[in-house]
Amino acid sequence: MKTYVRDIYNFLDSIAPFKTAMDFDNCGLLVGNMSESINKVLLSLDITREIVGEAESIGANLIISHHPVIFNPLKKLLSDCVPYMLAKKGIGAICAHTNLDMADGCGVNACLAKAIGLKNTQPLSVYSEDFYNKIIVFVPEGYEDKVMNTMCDNGAGKLGSYSGCGFLSSGEGRFSPGDSSNPFIGNAGEKVKTKEIRLEMIVPQSKTYTVVNAMKKVHPYELPAYDIIENKAVSKKIACGLIGVPVDPISSRELAQIVKESLGCSGLKYTQIDKKINKIAVCSGAGGDYLDFAIEKGADAFITGEIKHHMILKANDSGIMLVDAGHFKTEDIVFDNLIKLLSKKFQTVQFYKTKLFTDNIKYL
Repeated sequence: MKTYVRDIYNFLDSIAPFKTAMDFDNCGLLVGNMSESINKVLLSLDITREIVGEAESIGANLIISHHPVIFNPLKKLLSDCVPYMLAKKGIGAICAHTNLDMADGCGVNACLAKAIGLKNTQPLSVYSEDFYNKIIVFVPEGYEDKVMNTMCDNGAGKLGSYSGCGFLSSGEGRFSPGDSSNPFIGNAGEKVKTKEIRLEMIVPQSKTYTVVNAMKKVHPYELPAYDIIENKAVSKKIACGLIGVPVDPISSRELAQIVKESLGCSGLKYTQIDKKINKIAVCSGAGGDYLDFAIEKGADAFITGEIKHHMILKANDSGIMLVDAGHFKTEDIVFDNLIKLLSKKFQTVQFYKTKLFTDNIKYL
C-alpha cells in the first residue's frame, strides 16, 4: 500500500494540528504536492542546502522540518536558494513549527520536559483553546470496534490522561437503498431494518476533519450516517511552555548537569540560586519571553534556548535560576520521538534523522 504526502501531512495534523500554529508562523506543506508517493523521509530542524543534498543522497523525496523553509514572502527565487533546489530536485517539504512546539504529549516542549524528568506538567502560558466536537456515527453491529479504533488512532476519544473514550448503544437502523446505490446491507428498492450501534466520541475541533475522513474509509456503508455536534463542555489548552516538578528537589548545579546530559549539550549557561529547586518551567528555542510567566507561576528554575542579558538580570532579581541550553539542543530533542510515531504509523516508509545538520556551536 502506497503512502502519499497527504497521508503524512494528515498524521502530523492529527498529533500537532497546523491550525494551532501562531499567527506569525508559516506551517504545513510548503514545497511539493499532496499526491506524491513517499518511500523515504528525512527529518531535520532546518532545511539547508546541505540537507537537500543529504535527502537526495538517501533517496528521500520529502523532508519534515521544524523551522519553515519559507517564512517571509519570497521576492526572488535564485537557483542556489533552498526552495528552488527542493522544487528542482522534486523534494517536498512539510514544516511543523509552533504547532509542534505546543503539541500535547509529543511536541517539542513535551519532549523537553520528559527528557529532564519533569512530572505533573501544566501549561506555562495558554496561547489558545481547542474546543471539542462530538461525533455520532451509526455502525452495523460487528463493525463498531474497527470504526472506533480507527477514530481513536486519528485523535478522537482523548481527554486529559484518558484515551479510548466513547459511548456505544444499540438500536435499529432503517433505510431504503435507491436504484443507483450499492448497499452493504439489503438490496436496492427494498426497505431495510438492521441492528446498528450508535457510537459517540469527542474530538478536538482541529482534528475533526481528519477523524471523519478516517472513519469513512473503514466504515462498511457506502454513505455512513453521522452527526457532528459542537461541544462547549470541554476544551484543550494550547500551551506555550510547560511547568512541572522534578522527581526530587535538586540544586542548581544538579539541574544544569541533568539538562546537559539529557540534551547531549557540549556546554550550556546557567545561573545559580541558593535553594533547592522544586518547580521547573521549560520553553524550547527562543523562549526567553516566557520568563515572566515562569516567575508568575512560582518556578524556581526556567530552562530555554536563548536568554538575553536583561532577562538574566530580571531572573537574578526574582530569585529564579536560568538554564540556557541553546536553541538547537532544546528543539532537536523532538525528532527521536517523532520518528518513532511516524515509523509506527507508516511501516512501509523509512524515516531518517539528519546526520549533517547541527548548530555548529563549540565550547572552549
